[in-house]
Amino acid sequence: MREDWIREWTEEQFDQSEAEGGESDIRAYFDLGLFTKLQKTFMTATGMNGNILDPKGVAITDKFEDRSPAFCRLVQSVPEGERRCLRSDERVTAYSIAKETSVVCKCHAGLYDSAVPIHFRKHGMGAFITGQVLLEHPTDDMITDILRRVESLGLNKEALIEAIRQVPVITEEKLKATTEFMSLLVEYIVKSLEENESKRKEAEWRSLLLETEMKVIQAKLHPHFLFNILNLISGQALLENASQTYATVNHLSRMLRYIVKSYRPLVTIEEELSQLDSYMQLQVLRFEDRLSFAVDLRDERMKSALLPSLTLQILIENAIKHGIEPKEGPCGLGISIYSMEDKGVIEIEDTGVGMDEQILLELNEEGGEHAKRLSGIAMIRKRLDYYFEGHYELRFRSREGQGTKVIIAFPITARG
Repeated sequence: MREDWIREWTEEQFDQSEAEGGESDIRAYFDLGLFTKLQKTFMTATGMNGNILDPKGVAITDKFEDRSPAFCRLVQSVPEGERRCLRSDERVTAYSIAKETSVVCKCHAGLYDSAVPIHFRKHGMGAFITGQVLLEHPTDDMITDILRRVESLGLNKEALIEAIRQVPVITEEKLKATTEFMSLLVEYIVKSLEENESKRKEAEWRSLLLETEMKVIQAKLHPHFLFNILNLISGQALLENASQTYATVNHLSRMLRYIVKSYRPLVTIEEELSQLDSYMQLQVLRFEDRLSFAVDLRDERMKSALLPSLTLQILIENAIKHGIEPKEGPCGLGISIYSMEDKGVIEIEDTGVGMDEQILLELNEEGGEHAKRLSGIAMIRKRLDYYFEGHYELRFRSREGQGTKVIIAFPITARG
């Protein structure tokens, strides 16, 4: 056996892989019926025990004790033995996740386990494991070594020796073939997880669309009446030589027409910036000399890049409400737009009050509580995820008292 293929765990190696590996709960995504069927198929085809474990080594499918070697059942008949077995399962699962490949390791008692990691959404979700086998018939030295490993459990020595002699013995080739079979089953599991996630996103998006459509319908109630009133105010302001009021009403009218009449899922950045100009003119009038605003379009090609509508305005609104408004004195707000390889990048930066590390952490986590409270941010994240099929980034950087930067990176697509 090659040393790079079989590895016996030490506490130091396990602690390192446990600290480095991320995790996510597979129970939120998996189909128990399907996984149990795959588990039974594997055990019937190979005659070996098999389990699907979470990142902590806890089984998420039923354990079939009759498939476990008598030696393992004997060791697990005492609490300390059961704890060691669970620890071994956790170790081989964590190691396979950290290595991102199938591994074969020795358990605490000296028997061999094999594990294939289950990776989904860039997280190690768990592993498909099998084992409790020997790769050659037990010699006297092997039996002595195994007895030494479990000596402190206080089990009957004669019963242990008899159980060791009953542990399944398979060749290295068969263990490799069994591991390959497990890899095929894991591929099927990951595809199942992807399909379930896709269905969940589709249902979530349909619900989101329905909610948005209802809001749009509500916003469209009597729009002509609203625009007629705005035109009346604008005309009156012009007659009275109230140029600032005239400009304010015109900016508001342009902004509302964009929202009500131009409801499309995706718009060009050029359209977004044109709409944002009217919005920011109103904000500059509101804050007078306290707010400055600038747009830095570094790549003209980005004008035709597509983005979910009102993305920029929602992020600007959040910057003004949570960063600019609470701060006294002059503040700056700017947008930088450029391309990097095949991605478009938009940076929105303010010199407002900033935010503390806890809020920043929650905003950068998709399920963070603060992000949930900011419904606009949650809406943007969902729409970016839907339209760009997960190939996007939405990140926040901030320092208290100095300001906040929002960074969006997304694939460059143009309206055909």
